[in-house]
Amino acid sequence: MGDLKFDEFGDIWIFLLTVPGHLFNLVFGLGKFLVISLPITLYQFVIWLGLTLIELPVTLFKFARVVLLAGWGTIKNLYLFLVTNDWSWNALNDFPSLPSEFRVLLNLGGINKPFDYFAGSYGFAVKEFILPLRRAMNDLRDFIDFMPWPIFFALVLLLVFWVSRKMGVVLLALAALLFIGVFGLMELASQTFSLMILSIILCVLFGIPLGIFMSASDAVDRAVKPILDLMQTMPSFVYLIPVLILFGVSPVAGLIAVVIYAMPPVVRLTNLGIRLVPFEVVEASHAFGATYIQRLFGTLIPLALPNVFAGINQTIMMALAMVVIAALVGAPGLGAEVLSAQGTVNLARGLQSGTAVALIAIVIDRSLYLYGDRMQQHRKVGH
Repeated sequence: MGDLKFDEFGDIWIFLLTVPGHLFNLVFGLGKFLVISLPITLYQFVIWLGLTLIELPVTLFKFARVVLLAGWGTIKNLYLFLVTNDWSWNALNDFPSLPSEFRVLLNLGGINKPFDYFAGSYGFAVKEFILPLRRAMNDLRDFIDFMPWPIFFALVLLLVFWVSRKMGVVLLALAALLFIGVFGLMELASQTFSLMILSIILCVLFGIPLGIFMSASDAVDRAVKPILDLMQTMPSFVYLIPVLILFGVSPVAGLIAVVIYAMPPVVRLTNLGIRLVPFEVVEASHAFGATYIQRLFGTLIPLALPNVFAGINQTIMMALAMVVIAALVGAPGLGAEVLSAQGTVNLARGLQSGTAVALIAIVIDRSLYLYGDRMQQHRKVGH
């Protein structure tokens, strides 16, 4: 975890004195992103939306013109197709596809060129927007790297015990840490930890409020569900392409890819958990004069917490499953080591790194499962 040794008293003081600075940089980076960068970006988006609404009549006229021309062209080409196409039995073996020239025009003019224009016009602004994330990720990684391994082990084991309250899971976590340390994967694991921590924080910060909005409005629920379906079913290599164009090969590109892939479970299960709260309980709180905010934080969210934690658990599992694929766009850590082992056809390195990822996932899964089970028991006994 670093070059510090406990038998050197001065080095211990250096570590203790630098911990507040590392924590401050980490908190400051996240705070700057949430308090400064995000509001400024939203403000600029509102301005852009206002200008777009002002130009809306002209845009609608151009759109209607394009639709009419496209409709006329479609009808014309369909007529020509019906008249000129070979309708013999042998010709029906292959489905009639669009001409190659039209497909090239559609791909270039309808998808590639608009995105290239967006990347060229707003790519720098997007990179400035996520710059605090990059700094927070670097600070978190440096903090974990700088921490002496006994302190790191102790903190991880205490956290696992606090969440799970089971010595068996603590021993499993200790075995995972020893496995990672013995095979020299501690530095790579620290990079994976920093990637996971930030990606999970972002998934929770944006996923839980979105799930709450979906539970409050059926219209929002119907609008967001297809997007979540697309995020979960679209092959991950596809949305690595725009991420790579916007952010290049960098750790932040891997972070964004992990967030896109891992966010849907926490959104869905937050929405589901709130909707499964018994109607009688909601009506009782409403009868006592509780406002929606009071019902949300006093009744709905507490009763939906088991489902919310199940969503967070699934998000963590999907994030860990994504670390290898995210390594293709620059995500550091154990995923990059697995990818390197695949490239060199080194089975031993691949098994060691993959087993480390699997052990981390198992410890997190068991800990959060026991935490959620304990919450359910508290609800049953009336706590």
